[in-house]
Amino acid sequence: MLSRRLAEAAVCLVALSTLITPFRRDLFVGDETKYAQVIREMRATGAYFLPTLGGQPFTHKPPIHFWLIDLLTFPLGVYSMWAFVLPSLLAFGLLLWLLWRRGGPMAAFVCGTSVLIWGSAQSARMDVSFTLLIAYGLLRLEDFFERDDFRALLLSAAALGVATLIKGPMAPVIGLVLFALEWWRRRRVPRGNYLPALVALIAIPLAWFVPAMLLGGNAYTHEVIVKQTVGRAVATWVHSAPPWFYLLHLPATLFPWFFLAVAAVIARRWSFLTNWILAVLVPYSLLASKLDVYMMAMIPAIALLISDVRGSRVANAIASSILILFIAGAVINISPVPIAALCIATSIAGIVALIVVLRSSFATGTIAVGLAALVPLLYTAVALMPQVNELASTRPLVRALIRQHIPGDQITLNWCPYLWTRDMPRDLERVTYADDLKTVRTPILAIARAKAPALPGYTRVDELKMIGKWFDVYRR
Repeated sequence: MLSRRLAEAAVCLVALSTLITPFRRDLFVGDETKYAQVIREMRATGAYFLPTLGGQPFTHKPPIHFWLIDLLTFPLGVYSMWAFVLPSLLAFGLLLWLLWRRGGPMAAFVCGTSVLIWGSAQSARMDVSFTLLIAYGLLRLEDFFERDDFRALLLSAAALGVATLIKGPMAPVIGLVLFALEWWRRRRVPRGNYLPALVALIAIPLAWFVPAMLLGGNAYTHEVIVKQTVGRAVATWVHSAPPWFYLLHLPATLFPWFFLAVAAVIARRWSFLTNWILAVLVPYSLLASKLDVYMMAMIPAIALLISDVRGSRVANAIASSILILFIAGAVINISPVPIAALCIATSIAGIVALIVVLRSSFATGTIAVGLAALVPLLYTAVALMPQVNELASTRPLVRALIRQHIPGDQITLNWCPYLWTRDMPRDLERVTYADDLKTVRTPILAIARAKAPALPGYTRVDELKMIGKWFDVYRR
């Protein structure tokens, strides 16, 4: 009983800890600032049904995530971090609740302290929402197999269909692969009418995609189907990696639960949850395009596996994962003061957790591991966020533009990230983004990557460093 209450309190603490960064951070360069530009264009042009980027239909992601953010910007504003992160934060809370209902507070705790999910819960990305819907859909699929419940199958298909409109077609792929694996494992499949579930799985995504194709035209349809879907699967132009990429990255992707996850998989052997892991790992490994975040969909299954494991035979796995924290902190302890302080805090957390692991129950030791894993992240959120913003956001670029006192419509950014900071001057919304400066009218001010070909008629007046790269500021 004491361990359960401790786990319940720990889950609440983990949920509250995700509310720190939105008060202080800016959107980070990459997908987050790109999504901010999509939202600005939705507000400026009214392109709600088919979001745009640079005036062209945005083909990289489906629209539901952008619709949610856009709705939140009406009460909160386009330059509020909360508008961008609330969808992920709400999905994180619902995911913890779902796992709590299924596997108890320990399952929710393990999932919430998985660093990949905890960090993504505070981002403007759609990965946690995608994971929530996949987890709900796959748990309903288990109910279908256990109870021959075709209503559960319909709910599963509907959830996976909506997930497709959040991040793409891998949601039904995962569901279908898991269905096939369970059919193979159980040597049977419930008899009944599968048509309603199949219709829901297909019709929900098509309810948006068919009108979107009509609005976007042939070029849009070709971009989505050929390049973004088939291209990423067989011959990607981004994130290319070999099939064993995820196996090599799992210790970091599942941090801090990798060793305990291996022990749990061995203990449970072949089960619905191990099939869930395979249904995520195998299809994504076969795709040409690979990112660690794609493995997030397996973490709920791992959390449920770990919560169901009992006994001292896995205690060494917990201790091993904590030793990673301790050794990493000790080795990097010679770094500059802010990082050194971070490493010291990490090391202390690792030592304390290791002591708890060796002297307490399995459940208490597991909680100690999860909380220790969050210490460096929480320290960064509280003490180092200004430095993080300087390194990862467009704040240096915005500051360089302000120094030049040039109207936004006279500025062109060449291969630069989209601008977004909480206090960005609204005039900078009018800057032009271009892959080639020759394709735009001659601006007064231009910013390009360092070492790019010289711009005739311009003088280099400033430079800045952002996301680890140097940029040159040119003025006519």
